[in-house]
Amino acid sequence: MTENDDTVLIVGGGPAGMAAAIALSRAGLRCEIVELAPDARPGGVGIALQSAPLRATMALGLYDRILAVGRPHRTIDMVRADGTPVAELPQVNVNGPEDPPFVGMARETLHELMADEVHRLGVPVRLGTTIAASTPADDHVDVELTDGTRGRWSWIVAADGLHSTTRARLLPGAPDPQYSGQSIWRAEAACPERLEHYTMMIGGPLRLGLVPLPGGRLYLWLLDALVGPERPPRDRMLGMFLERLAAFGGFAPEIAAGFDDVAQVDFRALQWLVVPPPWHAGRTLLIGDAVHGTTPHLAYGAGLALEDAVVLGELAGQGLAFEELAARLAERRFARARRIVEASLQLSRWEQEPGPPNPEAGALTAATMASTAEPI
Repeated sequence: MTENDDTVLIVGGGPAGMAAAIALSRAGLRCEIVELAPDARPGGVGIALQSAPLRATMALGLYDRILAVGRPHRTIDMVRADGTPVAELPQVNVNGPEDPPFVGMARETLHELMADEVHRLGVPVRLGTTIAASTPADDHVDVELTDGTRGRWSWIVAADGLHSTTRARLLPGAPDPQYSGQSIWRAEAACPERLEHYTMMIGGPLRLGLVPLPGGRLYLWLLDALVGPERPPRDRMLGMFLERLAAFGGFAPEIAAGFDDVAQVDFRALQWLVVPPPWHAGRTLLIGDAVHGTTPHLAYGAGLALEDAVVLGELAGQGLAFEELAARLAERRFARARRIVEASLQLSRWEQEPGPPNPEAGALTAATMASTAEPI
């Protein structure tokens, strides 16, 4: 561990913010997290970590604990809407041959695991507050929080998500998130006993993913190009979701029978974002979805955030001045993040085209995932 007198305020208590706190603490910096939400419950249902993001969790000291609570997958079964097998897709493994290339878990499980590590490292977390205003000076930034308190930190990490208020305030020329043309339904359910592998089902403008989790649970996602970005009325959501599930055979009817409450279903429009550097202003730098939000087609959104944090901790451990640290972070991360976001978006656009799946999709997926073996 490198001794460092810098103090860092981290805005956002999701995976990006907690990973940043872990990485910076391990580099010897003192951190504090502020999170606008009044509680720490994560959004979403399930999460998948590919091989390269798992490599990042090794650097964060989280890998063994993730393996203990996650369910490894070495292949993805591709099937038609009626359940007929099409192909078995092996997953890229950038780590050792005994390491799993892919791990699925509940988002709440990952959140709890990371929150425990943040607590173990002694990082204070303040809920229900965020930055109201910041005034940078030569070697610090004065901050007023929305709860009325004030403080002084060496610099700030903004990990406040796709709709970052920090980005809007500090980088007014940055692009806004854009709708991809697809939305996603997510749910957790009981996993059928015979469903052992991550299974992806193709049904025209719909794609259904069934991801077995530990404890007999299942993470279900359904990509939908038939509905727009607006959340359906609450009294219609469950019916619309079940109508879409009815397009699939195989295990889908058994799973669908377990849904009887709209509260079981999450709906979100898929948006994407790539912010060109610089990713910093006024002694504040941005990471994660705040500068590169991706659709889930490569299951790499959280992975990019974890990698950002690892690189941030590495650079901070070198004792760099803030401006150099922030510039080198964006230099290291921009091209990789853009590649993931743009490949995911292209897959989304191909899925929205009429007719059979685009024959180039497999090659793009394979090439992009192979590129993740490169150093971060």
